[in-house]
Amino acid sequence: MKVIYIHGFNSAGFGDKVNKLKSAFGEENVISINLPYDPDKAIKLLSYLVERLKDDDLYLFGTSLGGFYAMYLAIRYKVPAVLINPSINPYKSLKEEVGKQINYKTDEEYEFTEEHLNTLKDLQPTKEEIIKAKDFIFVYLDEDDELLDSRETAEFFKGFYVKMYPGGNHRFQHMEELIEDFRKNIMKEGTYGKR
Repeated sequence: MKVIYIHGFNSAGFGDKVNKLKSAFGEENVISINLPYDPDKAIKLLSYLVERLKDDDLYLFGTSLGGFYAMYLAIRYKVPAVLINPSINPYKSLKEEVGKQINYKTDEEYEFTEEHLNTLKDLQPTKEEIIKAKDFIFVYLDEDDELLDSRETAEFFKGFYVKMYPGGNHRFQHMEELIEDFRKNIMKEGTYGKR
């Protein structure tokens, strides 16, 4: 089994969530890189990785904007994706971020542009495409996410595998519970394997 962890906007491929995944599944089985801020470059890099690893019992884990990327890749490659407090419409939710940015984990300075937003809009799957990938998409939410409306996200994924934890925040505070539930219900021997 291999895991690709996909971080969110202005974040990086290291931190608490990645450490917990490595602890659970083995450091050698979890791939987590710092993605380019340009969505086009990020999705090309992720697609390259997925194409090479998709036959290795691959799972995608994506947080926030990374959850959006994971959803896109799940639809494109038919690989299972765990979406953690995902952004469902990043071209809308990131509109206010256009301008100068500093990555809070790497200190990289860059310009987030309208062109980047348009790329995200182009990547947005249709509702029909998302529904067709229902068996590959698993959603985990913290109810008190202060940046993205967890109830709106739960409604968007109505009929999908959705688990919402009370409290928490956008950084997601229930990684241990998520991993336990993932092992029980989503890994090949769980619910996902029986579908």
